[in-house]
Amino acid sequence: MSASRLLGHAATVAIAFGVSLVLIDDAFAYIDPGTGTMLLQIAGAMIAAGLFYLRSARVWLSRRLGLGKSEPTPRVDSEGDTGQRE
Repeated sequence: MSASRLLGHAATVAIAFGVSLVLIDDAFAYIDPGTGTMLLQIAGAMIAAGLFYLRSARVWLSRRLGLGKSEPTPRVDSEGDTGQRE
């Protein structure tokens, strides 16, 4: 699925959600503290996962484009020893 098509679907869902919020009458519903806490935890987990995914995507893209930090080359002394022990 192309990015523009996915963006179009997301916009449609957002508009439908917004319209439903405007047209709904008061429900007089009750959300107990346990459910509210669970919903906040789910929202926090989704935000954390999204940030982690974006960071991973940024690192992958920078490595792919060669924009990331290059790994340092090991220093070799005059005897050919890199200083690393096996």
